[in-house]
Amino acid sequence: MAKEKEVTGYIFKEESVSSLAHSTLPGSYVLEIDHPFPGYYGQDVVDHTKPRSTLLVTKQKYTWESILRAADKFNKFLDFKLKASASEIVDGNKVLHAIRIKGMNRFEDIRTVQNAFVEEGFSFMKSRKKVENRTVLIKLKKFFGLSELAPNIYKDTNQEKMAYCVIPQKPNWELFRKITTDIKYNIVDKNYDVCLASFYQNDCIVDALRVYKPKLDPSLLSEIRSLYCKYLEDY
Repeated sequence: MAKEKEVTGYIFKEESVSSLAHSTLPGSYVLEIDHPFPGYYGQDVVDHTKPRSTLLVTKQKYTWESILRAADKFNKFLDFKLKASASEIVDGNKVLHAIRIKGMNRFEDIRTVQNAFVEEGFSFMKSRKKVENRTVLIKLKKFFGLSELAPNIYKDTNQEKMAYCVIPQKPNWELFRKITTDIKYNIVDKNYDVCLASFYQNDCIVDALRVYKPKLDPSLLSEIRSLYCKYLEDY
């Protein structure tokens, strides 16, 4: 039986975002991630009929604990399962704080969630100039449910299309982008999305690759991990 565990940590990813003006609190700054997994080109991740991954930009930084406590309270009366996480958005030289929300059935749910947070004392940033398809870096705090597939390779027990491959160190984003481009150019199966992850385990920080692919193949995950490890040794 595979070893299972739950840990906490972060996801670091580059995403394209656009402003969302409808179905939100008037005057608030809300961003929608245009394509949640940009490296994967399958159609199953594109659904424009409901919110996919939404960022409620806040006036200040709120603790992950306060966000989780509020979401837990909301889920007692909402008709959907709200998933809320603390996040940071790096847009050029600006760092914005946000609450990433998922699980909604319709766009109108966004305003309901915003009103609920306001009642708990949260404040949202006022709307800015409209952005469309803007590339930003996002740091997202979350729980990881891990099941060991092979040494240094884990399947996500909460999201069956995701896996994590442990790497020896976390590269800076520019180096990660370069390595990713080189590997995608030389690997046979290019249709997967990859970003960086870090999680706390056994009193230390473990760096990893988060790989998204609807049909996870252990041999592909092993190949991806080996290639990244080789590139990181060279640098």
